[in-house]
Amino acid sequence: METGSHTDHKTQTLSGCPYFFTANGQLRNKVTGEPYVSRVNCRDVQSTQQEHTAICSIITNHVRSLLESQLQLQKVLLPQGEGFVYMTPRALYNKKALLVLIPDAGTVPCGVWSWRTVVRDGLNYGCQVPYVLWAMGENWGVLLMNPNEGRGTPEEHVSRVWDRHISQSAAEHVLVVAHGYGGLAFVDWLCRQAAGAESRVSAVAFIDSSHNVWHQHLGADKHAWLRAHSRKWVLSNKPLNGPVGTLRAGMQLSAGTLCHGSAPAVCMQSVFRFFAKAIRPKPLPIPFSIITRSRRRALKMDCHNYSK
Repeated sequence: METGSHTDHKTQTLSGCPYFFTANGQLRNKVTGEPYVSRVNCRDVQSTQQEHTAICSIITNHVRSLLESQLQLQKVLLPQGEGFVYMTPRALYNKKALLVLIPDAGTVPCGVWSWRTVVRDGLNYGCQVPYVLWAMGENWGVLLMNPNEGRGTPEEHVSRVWDRHISQSAAEHVLVVAHGYGGLAFVDWLCRQAAGAESRVSAVAFIDSSHNVWHQHLGADKHAWLRAHSRKWVLSNKPLNGPVGTLRAGMQLSAGTLCHGSAPAVCMQSVFRFFAKAIRPKPLPIPFSIITRSRRRALKMDCHNYSK
């Protein structure tokens, strides 16, 4: 869970800051070209906090600009001060698939996986834009959940967005990526749904998720469904997609990294391969019958009579 400071993001812009984003998404000093380095001054905690808040605000504004201006995502307000979500145009009318991204809890805004990862490794690793681009390339709709910028808990946010938007989707397949506490919020939603509600979801990718199916009260049917329709990537120094853990833990795969913030980026290709397999049309069973000598004779007689 990543924490920072909520602020009015409209007050912080790149133009008034000594840092800028390069063409490949790296945060650099405008004068020296060097990466941003966090400086902690124990004698001036307020100044340090203000600097961190400014950097977080700049990242938020830049990511929102990418989502709204370049990718044309739409900000959809939720009622009663519950915040907002981002969606691609006509996302809920897309009949093919709807990709839903649920970030970790804390202060990360909509569209960002991790502040620190954006600062250290760049936008391609720390924000959700690469996932959006991939889904748009597949002609899927996209919905970015935003559990940290409205009223209520992440669990309440997931439940409300599901009821008000995702449940109305025309998509044949709903595909979910849940990072950190986002996984716990999704499983909490699953626990509270009536039997059969999970059938709307074709696949779930948990990335370093906080959920625990043994502590959250899933019934036997939903537990079995989750085992069959989800994959969990966990932090590990093993090669990407290598098996991790025990059989009791279910299908757990190595995320190929020990960094929580960059895990979604490292796993991205594996996640979309998993989704592609999950929504691939199942081949029709080939009818099989044993042809005996008497059956073969009957078939020959039918053909002979037909030729007459």
